[in-house]
Amino acid sequence: MGFEAPGEGAEVENPVAFVLKAEGVSEVGLVADDLYTLPLSWDVTSSATHTFTYSFTDAGVRTLVLTGYQGGGQAVASATRTITVKDPGGAICDGASGLSFQPPKVCDKVSGNTTSEIPPNGYYATSWFGCYFKPDGSIYKDPYDNCEFACGSKGLCQPGWDGPTCEANLRWFAANADRYGCGGRVRATNCANGRSVVLATLDRGPNCKSVEQKYGAPVLDMSHDAMIYLFEGKTYGGSDKKGVVVEKVDPSTPLGPVE
Repeated sequence: MGFEAPGEGAEVENPVAFVLKAEGVSEVGLVADDLYTLPLSWDVTSSATHTFTYSFTDAGVRTLVLTGYQGGGQAVASATRTITVKDPGGAICDGASGLSFQPPKVCDKVSGNTTSEIPPNGYYATSWFGCYFKPDGSIYKDPYDNCEFACGSKGLCQPGWDGPTCEANLRWFAANADRYGCGGRVRATNCANGRSVVLATLDRGPNCKSVEQKYGAPVLDMSHDAMIYLFEGKTYGGSDKKGVVVEKVDPSTPLGPVE
């Protein structure tokens, strides 16, 4: 008997989806942190697997013990799994409605045109740039951008692809490499609708003086596809001050929407 999901050490959001398996027992129990029993409605005599979701009251590390019993309440088998439970969007959106934009004070990168300064609250206005696939399959070529990553593609595009083809196929990218590193990864969350997306930081910009300091906000310059996803089909520029909360994530985090 045991856990088919979630995996050992997994970080999962509430509600948590469980897939359990048990054979040769008459009943089961699932206990968290040796403190409370998770409610199960599972007749193990008719089905060896069981799928259900459970919403934990508090986020944090949880040690789960699945125990199988024979008649008379005798424990005959058990399995243990430790997971980390996160609230949807994590704590990153706590108090997001009260966040204010904090424009960079210094422009210290690329001849003073960009900055390495990360806003302490992680709150950015948004804009988009680059090339992308149009509905008819052709590539839209941004007249204000050369569609060539300043950092290169960091192995995320196929050899031989030109810049527009690379960007259109990659889809999930951002500038801000002077803040988060060439090839770094960030998770941007629109706290108004809960949508999050992971992006690779592969380009320079936006301009610290003429954009960020002028508009009074740090700006996450992202791909068109990312903008469309986060704002449900709408696009904005830095002056619109449509905000997202940004956090740096592990470089191995998969790119794209966070489901």
